[in-house]
Amino acid sequence: MGFFAKFEKTKVKKTKTVKKDKLSVIEMIKRDIENQHKLLKGEPVLNAKKKSIRSWFKAYKEKDEKGNDGVFIPFVGITALFGDYEMPYKDADKKSILEELLKDIESGQGAEYIAEVEKKLKKAEEEAKKKREETAKKKSEK
Repeated sequence: MGFFAKFEKTKVKKTKTVKKDKLSVIEMIKRDIENQHKLLKGEPVLNAKKKSIRSWFKAYKEKDEKGNDGVFIPFVGITALFGDYEMPYKDADKKSILEELLKDIESGQGAEYIAEVEKKLKKAEEEAKKKREETAKKKSEK
């Protein structure tokens, strides 16, 4: 008996892929804070595309006049949580900054920043959907 004869007798319909529920902005922040903790420990952290994620701590080449080592800029996806603002930090404070941010997020603080990120992510999602639809339409016209 050949392959196709066996195949016809044993073929099974492919399983459908199940769509994952999207994470909320708060869930993304919590996940990303955990990933930042891993980076601080020197552990490699990869994104969905298998590339290393970047640290939210951007070091200065030299300390500034107040003794700060750099600026803290947390991101949700590609959107900065605090918009155009950043927070100076000292190296010794990195872990506590992440812990305090997580504690405040869990207690409901920072709602105005989260709402702004949600708005930006929704807009980006709508634009991406529109672009996918346009691409699909162009492909079907060919």
